[in-house]
Amino acid sequence: MSTALLREERRPRDTADLLARWVLGGLFIYLGLSKVLYPVEFQTFVRQQLTVTNPLLSSLIAGGVPWLEVFYGMLLLTGIARDAAAVLARWGLGCVFIYMGLNKALPHPEYFLKLVRQYDIVTSPLLLNSIGAALPWFEVYCGLLLLFGVAVRGSALMLVAMLVPFTLVVLNRALAIAAVSGKAFCAVKFDCGCGTGEVFICHKLVENTVLLLLTVWLLTGRGRQLCLRFSLFREQAPALAQPEPVMTLAS
Repeated sequence: MSTALLREERRPRDTADLLARWVLGGLFIYLGLSKVLYPVEFQTFVRQQLTVTNPLLSSLIAGGVPWLEVFYGMLLLTGIARDAAAVLARWGLGCVFIYMGLNKALPHPEYFLKLVRQYDIVTSPLLLNSIGAALPWFEVYCGLLLLFGVAVRGSALMLVAMLVPFTLVVLNRALAIAAVSGKAFCAVKFDCGCGTGEVFICHKLVENTVLLLLTVWLLTGRGRQLCLRFSLFREQAPALAQPEPVMTLAS
């Protein structure tokens, strides 16, 4: 396979990677700046949902995390340290899903069960209890796999399979609440069951979009560095370009 043909095959993937980085970078900058411009809600989240009671520590988290999000967004936009950004994405996703899973499973598991019931998508008690008991620990399991770098693409695929229907269900419930209450769509606020308490729906949809794009980014094969076992199966090495034969004139 010639070098030119290899470049042609890689061009669509490189273009998709570039667009994904730009979208993710913009979303991270938006999330960070929204916390900087409206700090009260994020400070409340840090103190109540993250249970950080120390005033100094909560102030450091509330003041530092938004600018870290902005900095990470700039890394994605500029393409600086792309490999390091992908590893940070894998670690960040892992920590987020571990936190959300534990927050659903450990403090009050019956509360998460009630939140699942409010969507009215499952009527069977057995299935409802199975979802309420298994889903949080499955999130923790996938988060641990991403954090340690084991079966990264398979774990990311499972998270995509969870994020897409969950986001659609949350969107549908928010539309129903807005229709009944007469509120503007972005003014709708409720506990969606994600483990972070009550959230404004527009902000939640942006967060889920970021999580979804990050998982899709990992599906493309990014984040291989510092992995215990990126793939459970042996991957084929890419074919090396063979030098083209040189025609010589016979003497």
